[in-house]
Amino acid sequence: MLQILLPKELFEDIVLTKQKIIEKKVNNYWKKELLDISIVDDKIHYKIKTIQKLRVANEYGEDKPNIVVECLKLDYNVKKNMFEFYLGKIIEKRNVETQSDYKDILIQQLLKEKKALQESINKDELTQMYNRKKFNEDLNTFVAQNNAKYLSAIFITLNEFKTFNQNIEQELEEKIIKYIANKIRIHAKRLYAEVYRYKDEEFVMLCFLPQDQLTQGLHYLKEDISTVNLQGVTEINVKVNMGVSFFKNYLNAEEFFKQAVLNEKEAKKLGTSSIFVE
Repeated sequence: MLQILLPKELFEDIVLTKQKIIEKKVNNYWKKELLDISIVDDKIHYKIKTIQKLRVANEYGEDKPNIVVECLKLDYNVKKNMFEFYLGKIIEKRNVETQSDYKDILIQQLLKEKKALQESINKDELTQMYNRKKFNEDLNTFVAQNNAKYLSAIFITLNEFKTFNQNIEQELEEKIIKYIANKIRIHAKRLYAEVYRYKDEEFVMLCFLPQDQLTQGLHYLKEDISTVNLQGVTEINVKVNMGVSFFKNYLNAEEFFKQAVLNEKEAKKLGTSSIFVE
């Protein structure tokens, strides 16, 4: 296959299809490569060869950037004394990374880093749940949706956690919180809910499930997180209370969430792990 070596800038323009013609000055080398020579009646006749495709590169070597491109036509420009290759579609690329490609890659990388940074801003460092900031943003978004009448808020507290965690090391305390947070996350996924660590031993879920289905799921959650079983640690019982409110009963997001908090206090008055649904 015929190979043409080009300056880097021209090579990149061809890769980006900005340049569709390659010109080569007529000399003995290109005459030999591009012309069929015949003698008829003691006269020399030249005929331009038919070239289907050619390899274009900006350095020698198969491991260097190069492409195989369709050659639509090979012509001779009399005025310029040039051979002209009219290029079609690129058939193959090898080790090609143009400046434009690099910019695209850099932009994608920056977008990923921006997204990761945004995620870190919205995540609780210990549990990797969404944090209070993200909760406030999502709450305002969800109440503005067309299906907001189905929205419920579940305020969850580990009410006797502070009583016993005074006697355990901080490292163990963090393990217990992470253990419970993971359980809540699993159940929230089953309920198609978003879950947030609101503060310390307080969590919030925002959910769009019907009330009966939600209530049943919350009972399963309550039972699952009432006991902590960590390897090498004596079984720990945790008092869990939940307050549930429904946005359809309120005029704004603030009143809606405030009622979930008040309902958690009502659940706490019952003295055992309880769920209070308005």
